[in-house]
Amino acid sequence: MEPVQKLNPIIVGCGYLGRTLSRILVDQHHSIPTGVVRSRANLERLANAGVTPKKHDLDEPTEEPIDCAGRDLYYFAPPGQEDNQDHRIERFLNNCQARPPRRVVYVSTSGVYGDCGGAWVDESRTPAPITSRAKRRLDAEQKLVEFCRQFQCEYIILRVGGIYGSERLPYNRLKEIRVVCPEEAPFSNRIHIEDLAHTCYVAMHTKVKNEIFNVADGHPSSMTDYFYQIADLFGLPRPQCVPMSEAREKLSPGMFSFVNESRRLSIDKMQSLLTVKLQFPTLKSGLEDCFKKLHAK
Repeated sequence: MEPVQKLNPIIVGCGYLGRTLSRILVDQHHSIPTGVVRSRANLERLANAGVTPKKHDLDEPTEEPIDCAGRDLYYFAPPGQEDNQDHRIERFLNNCQARPPRRVVYVSTSGVYGDCGGAWVDESRTPAPITSRAKRRLDAEQKLVEFCRQFQCEYIILRVGGIYGSERLPYNRLKEIRVVCPEEAPFSNRIHIEDLAHTCYVAMHTKVKNEIFNVADGHPSSMTDYFYQIADLFGLPRPQCVPMSEAREKLSPGMFSFVNESRRLSIDKMQSLLTVKLQFPTLKSGLEDCFKKLHAK
């Protein structure tokens, strides 16, 4: 894909994914992106990563609106936790009405599909979120689609599986973690941070518009397999497993919310329409990359 010179892009919620994407944007000779964060610590991290940092609190209504006019906007900020709606993206989009962006790439979650009983799921499946966080993501999707329809800008929504990378491996917490025993563990999906960042970049620059894509590596396994592979790679004891009948009682609330749903994400649409070629199509290859990066520091 030929690099295209544009107004410098904006990354709202420029954390781990935003910094990874920024490297791609700079490598492709785009203008240096503006990374929007609200903490001083993250401002320093962005400056050190070569990103133009901008401090902005999305929950503060008195903040000056960010000028998005005609620009590429990556929206990675998570919803707030007030209820089942994303009031944060609602405020942001309201402030963009006078000067809307060219295109928005929004990172959502595959959790919007809810529990699918382990079935393969493509983008035609009707969302049925179970958790509050997934309901907020679906609300954000709907608000974004309506905004883009009304103000004639483009969008791409990415429904993403679990994100992992060298900065997000729980190898130092394996002793505290409990998992469902392998024979009962439900399906889950993952994507390496580098592959997700590359997919975001492609989604912004493709001719395809106003579409929703599943994003994962195409090789679903289970959360148990994920933690076991990390333990084996780092030479650590595997986490203790419990039967599914004891999961609600013995797993952390966060872990239980993941194992209470099962689905396998189809990425056929991502590969055919976006023509994304994954660098790490298996969990094994992705974790080995993470291990190398951690030991290179």
